[in-house]
Amino acid sequence: MLKFSGDTDGAVPTTGTLKWVDSMNRDIIEQWRPYRLPGNANPAGYIVEYDGLTLATVHGSGHMAPQFKPAETYHLIFNWLSHNPI
Repeated sequence: MLKFSGDTDGAVPTTGTLKWVDSMNRDIIEQWRPYRLPGNANPAGYIVEYDGLTLATVHGSGHMAPQFKPAETYHLIFNWLSHNPI
């Protein structure tokens, strides 16, 4: 499962999402790390892999991540669906 949220989302803050995910007590497979768009040194967001769950932030985005950061959100979703490294 992929769950992503904008890191400036005031409606569903990332802190609330983290509390929800932590309540499931899933094992962490890979710790938080940045992910980037090809050719861009700046992080597009951050990602952590749990057992059966990928949680990602979209840096600088609010509640409507695909609207505010379409390239970053597309990169995240497309590569997750394609089983490619993010």
